[in-house]
Amino acid sequence: MYNTPPVGGVAAGFGGAAAASPWLGLQALWIGLALFTLVSATLAVKRILPTRKS
Repeated sequence: MYNTPPVGGVAAGFGGAAAASPWLGLQALWIGLALFTLVSATLAVKRILPTRKS
């Protein structure tokens, strides 16, 4: 209806998968935390290091 993507259906699918398999949900949480840590560390290092002048 109204030509919109089924965002609610996709979210419900992910929620159902996480509820059906708590192990997968927990692994997704840890992977998300690891990615956040890596991105944060990369941005911090880029900010600390002096910029190169050509």
